[in-house]
Amino acid sequence: MKLFTKHPNSVGETYIQHSVVATRLSLKLSMASLAQLAHAIFPFFKPPCGLDICSMIEYLESKKPEARKQCDEEII
Repeated sequence: MKLFTKHPNSVGETYIQHSVVATRLSLKLSMASLAQLAHAIFPFFKPPCGLDICSMIEYLESKKPEARKQCDEEII
């Protein structure tokens, strides 16, 4: 069981919370990937806000373990 909880606990989350965060991240990255593929084929297509490269970098920065811990501390 420790195999499943060691990493989530290290970032201050339960197994379920970590699963939700990772799943959301995976889905957002998949959508961004498809938007970039559409842009590659149709250069006039601009990826929607939130799926462009700069937005994705900011989003990924906010999902780093240390950033998630800071958010939890600010809430408390």
